[in-house]
Amino acid sequence: MKKLLLIAFMSSCILGFAQKEKRSFKDYFNEFHISVNHGIPFGAYNRTFFGGGLGMSHVFRADRTVGARAGLDLDFFHFWNNGGFDHFLEQTIINQHLYLTSLSIPINLRINLGEKKNLHLELGGRLGFNLYSFYEADILHSDSTNQPYFVHERHPGGPVGFAFAGVNSGLGYLIQWNEKMDFLIRPTFQLNIYDLDRLHIYTQLNLGIHLK
Repeated sequence: MKKLLLIAFMSSCILGFAQKEKRSFKDYFNEFHISVNHGIPFGAYNRTFFGGGLGMSHVFRADRTVGARAGLDLDFFHFWNNGGFDHFLEQTIINQHLYLTSLSIPINLRINLGEKKNLHLELGGRLGFNLYSFYEADILHSDSTNQPYFVHERHPGGPVGFAFAGVNSGLGYLIQWNEKMDFLIRPTFQLNIYDLDRLHIYTQLNLGIHLK
């Protein structure tokens, strides 16, 4: 009888613990977005680019003034420029295009404002990896028997490295939908650093949902 009572007690404890520890997907990720990205050329960094992405995050302390957000972002970029003479490669390269897919982990400090905390400011950074890249361009060739001519070359990889770091800031607004979900609008400003000598500055418009 004692053994049966002990087994019953242990079973109830295990069951109660399992129920207590049971978590939903919302406990891990409670914010989801899609984005449109557009590059900002400046100075020597005259590559124009356009792209999009999607992401999911966990917002900590969404109902408090000071919170945070961390997550995963998958972004797609298409860079292009007219090119010219490349002094490093000592070649004339025109019509350059780079297609890039990256995965990054953004971590942001989040300041929630307003009585309902539906306006927020974000500032933070990100670490990322380039999952896939593809490069194509017209490259000028010359030899002793022919006039200079362009050859269109395509190959995997490109002029950026495997890993990158970035800085991001944003201003977001939550539009109340019901007691379980809000709509999200968040324009952001991003700066990614590749190989310590290449900068990509761009704006990003995020549209999504926030689960309560």
